[in-house]
Amino acid sequence: MRTTIRLIVYRFARPLRFGVVGLSGMVVNSAILWALVRELHLAVLLGSLLATEVAILSNFLLNDRWTFRGVSERSLMQRMLRFNGVALGGLAITAGMLTALASYTHLHLLIANGLAVGAATGWNYVVNSRWTWRQGIGERGQAIGDSTRPALIDGSSVVGRRSSVVEEVTA
Repeated sequence: MRTTIRLIVYRFARPLRFGVVGLSGMVVNSAILWALVRELHLAVLLGSLLATEVAILSNFLLNDRWTFRGVSERSLMQRMLRFNGVALGGLAITAGMLTALASYTHLHLLIANGLAVGAATGWNYVVNSRWTWRQGIGERGQAIGDSTRPALIDGSSVVGRRSSVVEEVTA
């Protein structure tokens, strides 16, 4: 039973951290947007663009230091540029899905938005974990994603590398 709990914590630790960071990004985005539009009287579009970029940078820093701590050999600037590009893809997914759901279904706007954001979050996590923070070679010299290794038995995470949580759980 204890091993099962460890495996569950291990398997979902990184995606859960990514989600927590995403929620913090929503708070950052909302606070910056409010300040820019309501207090500084910027146009909503400009305020939204600036607030979104600040939230993207905040999310990058938190994910880089907490969610994916120490798993990439790329420079900070390379990771940041990749993360920003992925986030823009997520923005396109959100906007496209929200537009489609709002136009062709009878879903409440906020429910449609939640579904769209959820789809974009999935995209953001998978692409960032496999591209932004990917290592070239696995821990034992095997390529990332080598299907000959079981995902949870030997310590590789969902995306083919050790989770930073394993050390915390087994310590």
